[in-house]
Amino acid sequence: MANLSAPQEASLERIDVGGRERSYWIVRPPGLTRPAPVVFVLHGGGPTDGRGTFRYGLHERGLRDGVITVHPNGAGGPGSGWNDGRQTSFLLARGDAPDDVAFFSAMIGRLIADGSADPDQVYVTGGSNGGMMTLRLACEISDRLAGVAAFVANLPEPLQTTCRPSRPIPVLLMNGTADVMMPYDGGPVAPITGQDRGMVLSTRETVDFWVQANGCIGDPERLDLPDVDPSDGTRVSLEAHRACADGTTVVLYSVDGGGHQLPRLAEAGPRQVQPRTAGVSSRDIDGAAVIWTFLLGDRPEAQ
Repeated sequence: MANLSAPQEASLERIDVGGRERSYWIVRPPGLTRPAPVVFVLHGGGPTDGRGTFRYGLHERGLRDGVITVHPNGAGGPGSGWNDGRQTSFLLARGDAPDDVAFFSAMIGRLIADGSADPDQVYVTGGSNGGMMTLRLACEISDRLAGVAAFVANLPEPLQTTCRPSRPIPVLLMNGTADVMMPYDGGPVAPITGQDRGMVLSTRETVDFWVQANGCIGDPERLDLPDVDPSDGTRVSLEAHRACADGTTVVLYSVDGGGHQLPRLAEAGPRQVQPRTAGVSSRDIDGAAVIWTFLLGDRPEAQ
């Protein structure tokens, strides 16, 4: 069971979406006097809700850098997920059927209306089911977002024909080649569960989709990153498409040997025993730091 505790800085807020009450945790840095950047952090589809995302530590970075973080809850509470576009019978029975795009639009609208959010600096990140929902939001409300980062997630197959972003948007993907839940090469999601959790494109196809959507040209930058922890059995490579429309980028961090986890630097903490479905977490990069910098830059003025 994921840790479902919230830090003392977080408050639970509620909002009506089409007659249905929805909720989210929000962490506001103290002393804000003007609209701030906002990062939405989406949980996965396992036994968790928005509180499970605090383990990534992005709220701590937000407190440091003057950035609001929002940690939304799925409609069905712990165990339900996001309506990311797959919509199989299993997912619908689990409760992943609400209009979650409307939920995010409502949250963004409230934060802008009350003067909290800078409308030009709204970002979304998430992993697994939350990562697929992140990509769906990039498809459907790109006009309201300044960038997205999805990890251990590929584009749901049904979105391949329906995804029509209204403008180019920066996109980061971070996936492991040995992920048994989110197939790097595409196909059925979490086949080891025996449940119909839908189909996804491969990581290569997902990157190519966004390269085309963003009008990227030329060859990407490719780089093998340092093997910080040779004992973890992983290597991380970077593929960056920087010559894209409106100054956007499409970036892939490919974790050779990585599982269904956000990479974590060796110095970030002790190793933990992980369930079989999680696999190996690379210790060569700090995935949370990489995502934060991609979305928001280094933000030295806030440190």
